[in-house]
Amino acid sequence: MGLESDVRVFDVQHIKGLEFEAVFFVGVDRLAQKYPDLFDKYLYVGATRAATYLGLTCEQRLPETLAGIAPLFGENWRQVRNR
Repeated sequence: MGLESDVRVFDVQHIKGLEFEAVFFVGVDRLAQKYPDLFDKYLYVGATRAATYLGLTCEQRLPETLAGIAPLFGENWRQVRNR
């Protein structure tokens, strides 16, 4: 739906098989709390849809399952962009 130049927002449940330039998880810690049994699946599907950029935001703290890759994250997009 929409034009290619539009920003489109999809629920992670509806993006299997699609590819996007960028994927953002807003409130990834809330997602982990709300759907603990599905969190890994949702994260995998979303992360593998990102062609260039994967962004995550947390309201409180990064979910424990992501602690191993925390050093790869920047505090803001400007830090990551220059890596």
